[in-house]
Amino acid sequence: MMRVVRLLGTAFSLSLRRALAHRANLLFDALLALVELAASVATIGIVFHRTGLLAGWSAGQMLVLTGTYALVTGLRAAFLDPSLADLSQQIRDGRLDTYLLRPANTVFLATSTRHAPLALVQSVLGIGVIVLGLRQLAVVPSAPAIAGWALLALIGLLIAWATSVGLASLAFWAPRLSLGVLHGAAWELGRYPVDIYGTWLRRLLTFAFPVAAITTWPAATLTRGAELSTLLLAVALGAAFTAATTLLWQLGVRRYTGATS
Repeated sequence: MMRVVRLLGTAFSLSLRRALAHRANLLFDALLALVELAASVATIGIVFHRTGLLAGWSAGQMLVLTGTYALVTGLRAAFLDPSLADLSQQIRDGRLDTYLLRPANTVFLATSTRHAPLALVQSVLGIGVIVLGLRQLAVVPSAPAIAGWALLALIGLLIAWATSVGLASLAFWAPRLSLGVLHGAAWELGRYPVDIYGTWLRRLLTFAFPVAAITTWPAATLTRGAELSTLLLAVALGAAFTAATTLLWQLGVRRYTGATS
């Protein structure tokens, strides 16, 4: 475990040095993230100008959910997306060989060692929106609620990794298949609480692609308090998706024949 942490730290340090060589990008990334978040907050203001509650969610709770979505999305963009963006292509053209020959966990090396540190600006802004929402609610979260929110946010990030790697792994069997757009579209549904969707879509977003565990449950935990049943279900989903993805990756690597596949 410590070896993985050291590898992650070294990879992030190298990525940070490369990013700081182009500091103007930091300004543009911060500006884009700010505009995107401002648009989301403005949309919430417009909706709640007409109604006090949306599927049981108040404006303050929606701000906490929006901030949590920005936080997790920023973490995903910083630590996962750079490696996952062309994973399917690497499987198709044989560049995966580079990772298979190294003395470390293959799936970790292939999916988590390229980073975009400047994307963390979005996470920082997301924390600001969360604080804004809590101030509007006049709520000071308890220690268990903060711990539950942090745990659920980490599980959400783990599920994001598992679903992205799982879809990319299908390239071992169908080299031309690319479902990144589908994953991105499903991820966008996390901007809103799953309670606003119909029964079947809500079930899909809870168990098939657990957007609920990524944003809805963390925001609800921070504003309404931690519920043991929700935490246990999220842990079970995170473990199940991680185990399934790891198995799928291992099965795929057995089929992989290098640059000639």
